[in-house]
Amino acid sequence: MSGRKLKRREFLHLTGAAILGATAAACAAPTPEIIEKIVEKTVEVEKVVEKTVEVEVEKTVEVEKEVIVEVPEGRSEPPMLEALVAAGTLPPVDERLPVTPFVVGGRDAIGVYGGEVRQIHFDTVWSTDTYDWMSDRLVQYSDLDFRTLVPNMIESWEASDDGTTYTLHMRKGMRWSDGEPLTTEDVDFWWQWATGEDLGWIGSAFNGIQNQHCELEILDDYTFRCTFDYTFGLFPHILTRHMGGYPQEGPFMPKHFLQNYHIDYAGEDALKTLMAELEMETWQQVLNRFCSQWGLNTWQFPEWAKDFPTLAAWIPKEYPAEGLILFERNPYYWKVDLAGNQLPYIDTLRLDYMADTQTMELKLIGAELDWLGMHDVTIAKYPLYKENEEQGKYVVGDYLSCMTDRYTLYPRRTLPNDLVLEEIANHPNWTRALSVAIDREEINESLFYGQARMGQMAPMPNSAYYKEKYGTAWAQYDTTLANQLLDEMGLDKRDSEGFRLRPDGKRLSYMIEHAGIRVGASVHEFTEMVCTYWREIGIEATTKEIDESLYNERMTANEVECGIWHADRCTDMLLPIQMQWYIPTADCQQGTVSCSWQSWYTAVDKEAEGIVAPPEDIQQVYAWVDEMRAVLDDDERVAIGQKVFDFLADTPLAIGTVLESPCPLLYNKNMRNLPRPRVPIGWDTYGINTYHPCAFYYEGGERA
Repeated sequence: MSGRKLKRREFLHLTGAAILGATAAACAAPTPEIIEKIVEKTVEVEKVVEKTVEVEVEKTVEVEKEVIVEVPEGRSEPPMLEALVAAGTLPPVDERLPVTPFVVGGRDAIGVYGGEVRQIHFDTVWSTDTYDWMSDRLVQYSDLDFRTLVPNMIESWEASDDGTTYTLHMRKGMRWSDGEPLTTEDVDFWWQWATGEDLGWIGSAFNGIQNQHCELEILDDYTFRCTFDYTFGLFPHILTRHMGGYPQEGPFMPKHFLQNYHIDYAGEDALKTLMAELEMETWQQVLNRFCSQWGLNTWQFPEWAKDFPTLAAWIPKEYPAEGLILFERNPYYWKVDLAGNQLPYIDTLRLDYMADTQTMELKLIGAELDWLGMHDVTIAKYPLYKENEEQGKYVVGDYLSCMTDRYTLYPRRTLPNDLVLEEIANHPNWTRALSVAIDREEINESLFYGQARMGQMAPMPNSAYYKEKYGTAWAQYDTTLANQLLDEMGLDKRDSEGFRLRPDGKRLSYMIEHAGIRVGASVHEFTEMVCTYWREIGIEATTKEIDESLYNERMTANEVECGIWHADRCTDMLLPIQMQWYIPTADCQQGTVSCSWQSWYTAVDKEAEGIVAPPEDIQQVYAWVDEMRAVLDDDERVAIGQKVFDFLADTPLAIGTVLESPCPLLYNKNMRNLPRPRVPIGWDTYGINTYHPCAFYYEGGERA
């Protein structure tokens, strides 16, 4: 291990000064002209153009930002579609847009149409690398302050004073990608499907505290209402995580398309024919295949589903080879720029399957890629990126990661196959000792070229929830303390090789399992280093990579001793909505310390057979989480959330290592209207989607 790190450090000494010295100039993205002035008020945004936005943050930093853009003469009809309109096969743009389209303002400039963006993905149909180009949601956070909620797919909403009832207004005239109108018929179809016992789906998007359902009422063609039995102040925030066109999310499902696969509409004979063609046993299987892939035509792109209607900016059109997917602009996309031009500016996307990162890097250096997103980049490759900027015709972006490189370890608290290790893992000293045994600064220098801010699992420092003690708690490198903590647990006996012995006399061994590149580009080196640190305090630590699906199966079955994932959900945009990295509230896969605790938390009957209650202090943390979801006031929500983090600072469940890290997105050097420097990029922002990629464009209409 020391030899490997020495080589990387030698390389750093040879190249670091020149590389890092050029960062500021090379990474600078075009900056909009802005006027800043102090304001003392908060305004209600009725029409979202983001030309003028007033937001309340803290009293000392209330700032209004007005973006001044020169609006040239332009045209609303994208040139790529003009021939279709002239031939009468496509309606003119005014008939394709909703009555009140979303107006994207606040960009660097009015863009120009044209061009293709070449991207990659590491699965033949499922893209974790480009979904952020497609993932519009019902509601978004403003990309000016990342706290203000603004309408997106929906035009507006109202809430009752007690936070129990929410009325949502859709955009009149909005259409699916095949031209069919989007109305509350689609909402009603989704609700019947999502809550119908015969189809096996649950409307989880509109679930409330501990998965209690709301009541959904259709009011007219473009208005529906959600009612809860209790105050649910977090509901509008939860809508920022849902894209509409997926049963487990909702609320928009294309009834006109899916009714052809539903027995109540298509009839028994038609469904029997489809069942025979697809070799399926029930009509429910025929319909539910549209749920077997998460988010068709926004997240996953199987060729058989290319005609599935979507609301995304680009739609899959051709599959020339396995894993190669060509996208075209959605002619019915519902956003425009400040001049009234229909978005997106970019005409086409090309998505190439890559079997490994080495092939991806060769294409990057050979100027064959125009974009590498948050799942594809790592600060560990920073010298490679910078050395090849000119040759690859790209720029390294200067952003903050709220996902990439934020490695977090999850010592599992429920281990039914090894009750002795389970008892050890549930002692509070166990996680404390494992944490202080890790030399985070050595990891920073060895893997991240000293560019990360190291610390404990916590909200990002720019979060309203953050306190300094959250980032430093049990994050110091102190092997003396680690050994003392383990000795106090009764793990003070060792064998002839210096490894500690468990109470049953067996050697204390411990395994970290991970899913490779899906977790991060440096996960192999990272876990090897952690194992070395843990072996130094007498734990026989080992690590291995397994397939992601197997990893998730083993996590769910409580068979993984220690898991690892990248800790997103760390900003104010997502932290209060999805707390599962901090306390197991949902989804036993990827990263969580106990599926049994999560099962208890979400169970309707907590006394049911097989349900195991967590310790009382953990039950109190869950109670605080429910309070966070209920309250209407954001400041009150932060105060309650800090009770959770105060507890975790004393009694950590997970082990964080990177508190804040650069996110070096790579983009063609002709690309414009990109996110501002130093803004967060990750799962919390849906990658670049918060920054309206539909408004990205090539200067001159072509890539460099």
